[in-house]
Amino acid sequence: MIVLLISMICVLMIGSLQFLFKREVSDFHVFSFSSFIALLYAYVTVLVGFGLIYTVLEMHHYSVLAGQYEPYQSYLLTLYNSLYFSAVTLFSVGYGDMYPVGIGKGIVIVESLVGYIMPALFVLRTVNRT
Repeated sequence: MIVLLISMICVLMIGSLQFLFKREVSDFHVFSFSSFIALLYAYVTVLVGFGLIYTVLEMHHYSVLAGQYEPYQSYLLTLYNSLYFSAVTLFSVGYGDMYPVGIGKGIVIVESLVGYIMPALFVLRTVNRT
């Protein structure tokens, strides 16, 4: 059940990131508002997607996050903490109040990699529009 939920979340995140890889043939624009909104949508999707992965694992008593919070509380509090941790990881802030443990370390590596690659792909996509 957990694998199915996490797989569905991953498929939805990958589907929302397809705009970064799609080649557009149009007039050259250095930057457009629609590109900004698409990037914002992609960041929110990745943030929520990884937050849901952390929440699902935490609610099924897999130790994923540790630090200055109480694990296994209500669903909403776990979701809030997971979204916060996902945002801190995705944007490379790293406050240090929460940290990954166990399988969470691997998930954080993937999320950090996505967080570093997205701006580069956005710049490449913007510059290479011809």
